[in-house]
Amino acid sequence: MGFKQKLQKRLQNDLTTEELNLLPRGFQTLDKIMILKLHPNLLEKKYIIAESCLKEISSIKSIYLNQGKIEGQFREPKSIQYLVGIKNPLVEHKEHGILYRFNIEKIMFSKGNLFERKYLASLVKKGETIVDMFAGIGYFSLPIGKYSEAKIIYSIELNILSYNFLVQNIEINNLKEKIIPIYGDCKEIVIKLRNQGIQADRVIMGVFPAPKEYIKEALSLCKETGTYIHYEGVIDKNNDLELYNEFSEIAENSGYNSRLENKRYIKSYGPGLFHIVYDIFVN
Repeated sequence: MGFKQKLQKRLQNDLTTEELNLLPRGFQTLDKIMILKLHPNLLEKKYIIAESCLKEISSIKSIYLNQGKIEGQFREPKSIQYLVGIKNPLVEHKEHGILYRFNIEKIMFSKGNLFERKYLASLVKKGETIVDMFAGIGYFSLPIGKYSEAKIIYSIELNILSYNFLVQNIEINNLKEKIIPIYGDCKEIVIKLRNQGIQADRVIMGVFPAPKEYIKEALSLCKETGTYIHYEGVIDKNNDLELYNEFSEIAENSGYNSRLENKRYIKSYGPGLFHIVYDIFVN
């Protein structure tokens, strides 16, 4: 019996037939927290639904509601609401053997990017210097640090809350020898790194929307022999090279050659829209 069917059985005396049919098929878990998304017609019954979820799965200690709003420069979740159970939004989520510590009410964490976080680490070759331009809490830096033989990873983050969790995550995953966290704006930090003579084998630009205004800074880190830049954003599937063409034009105008090595659809982002990642070789 699936999750939805179990909930329907528990709530058959509390919800109408129409409401029972609107119950979610699944949920997201982070540590011991269940995060629900509910149909708008169920929001008046959110507490009774949450209580039933808590009873159904003994390993879950609290239930939060996600109404799906991500806002602002730092893409902060604005509608994560505590419902029932232990009220503590601080989690230590384990993924691919890595611990991510963060506050679910303040920090976005997409489990839909699970494959990409590990796959990117598999591309890194021994001895590479990595610059992670929008490191967050270590979404990509931590897997690369743990599962590759990269020489060093410079992880840059401007959001002070995310940066503080990045520092903690580097420590709890025993990666202080491989990852250097840097607080600040990539536009300034990347130029400082370049002025220190640092060049990257691989630059990660993992942020939404596609960070067009940071492309020139990323290019400044490129080696004459070539550098891989991972660039992502949201595209219309009927025009899936739009963001790459934009990148390529800026690169060409800045005196660089670029070649698209690969593109990956990460997840659907709406009708006809997809989250895409480009692997671009630049020299």
